[in-house]
Amino acid sequence: MIISLRSISYDDLKKQLSKDDKIVINSCSSCIVACGVGGTSKMETLENMLKADGYNVIGKDLISIGCTLNLVEKHRKDIKKKDMYDEATVIIPLICENGLKGIEHVFSDKKVIRIAKTLGTGNFTMDRGVVLTNPFENVPMEASVEGYELFEVAEELGLFEDFFDEFDAPEMEREYANFTVNGEELTAEKGRNLLTVCEENGIEIPHLCFDEELTGAGVCRMCLVKIKGARDLQPACCTPVSDGMEVVTEDEELNHYRRIILELVLASRNHNCLTCSKGIPNPMFSCELQKLMRKFGIESSRYENTSEPITVDVSSPVIEYDANKCILCGRCVRACEEIAGQCNIGFVNRGSDTMVAAGLNVQMDQSACAACMACVNVCPTGALSERVIHFIGKDWKPVKVYADYAE
Repeated sequence: MIISLRSISYDDLKKQLSKDDKIVINSCSSCIVACGVGGTSKMETLENMLKADGYNVIGKDLISIGCTLNLVEKHRKDIKKKDMYDEATVIIPLICENGLKGIEHVFSDKKVIRIAKTLGTGNFTMDRGVVLTNPFENVPMEASVEGYELFEVAEELGLFEDFFDEFDAPEMEREYANFTVNGEELTAEKGRNLLTVCEENGIEIPHLCFDEELTGAGVCRMCLVKIKGARDLQPACCTPVSDGMEVVTEDEELNHYRRIILELVLASRNHNCLTCSKGIPNPMFSCELQKLMRKFGIESSRYENTSEPITVDVSSPVIEYDANKCILCGRCVRACEEIAGQCNIGFVNRGSDTMVAAGLNVQMDQSACAACMACVNVCPTGALSERVIHFIGKDWKPVKVYADYAE
């Protein structure tokens, strides 16, 4: 993991801007997020701060691996983002210094403002979070097996241990909505995502297709809620909050529907936790489907599983695709388009034969996969996972630890 920290104050950032600038904020979706300097929420924070100070932020863009030059180029040329980037005069990248070089190359006609300083490599620890273990030669710190916590590094090098503080900018004028969820009165900015607002207030709504870094799709139907006055049940992940809403997120009827959906999912493929990289619950990359099965006490499905086993695709050097564990939530499809800028993953076939495939329904290594892991990072099951190879013997020969389903 590459370790970077914020190197510029908010006041110093503003000194490099003018009120006539048209600003685009982009961010890597990899190491910089773990360091607390990047990601969707950080882009939104900076956008709100700059807008409150009267600056013109015209857009944001999340890039799966910002230090991969061809991905940055594809984002600039993306038909949905091209006009935004062409109009921009300033790019503020939340990215490591290695990625900054690519940003400066692709956007050589723009002003690029550096936000972070890259310090070395490190690890994620369960008790201390991200730590710096191997500082670069130009960083006046010794290598450490235990690693330095980020606040120690920031203090030692005169950097900032966290992101910009919203209180450094004037409070932005916002329209708020007052509404109730399960009888509890809530207040949130109008237009915000209902599911996100509920989670922020400790109200859990089951979901499988939603990811805060992706556009809403409403395909899994697990997050259906009751809204007073609405004719049908509404997907919380696609519903903006509005004034006077009365929402019910959990009752006997809704939980019945959710159990049926989970049983149908369980019957649609071969969800074997014993052969799954996410089969054991842990704080990082646990299976979201397994979590919901446990929550609703589902051990088996009343519906017959008629699906045929599918051979696991291990053609990619970094990604393993097991379609037997896919639930067709579409997260990977959206991530490949919106975060990777590749549009390499999509749905093929129809009806019960529908499945996710790479390229023109080819193996992963024969497609335009950038190996950026955007799809892996958003997959709620073990369908897409980082390929782990086990070695034995002095010649380090790769050996599969379990057979393909179809073999």
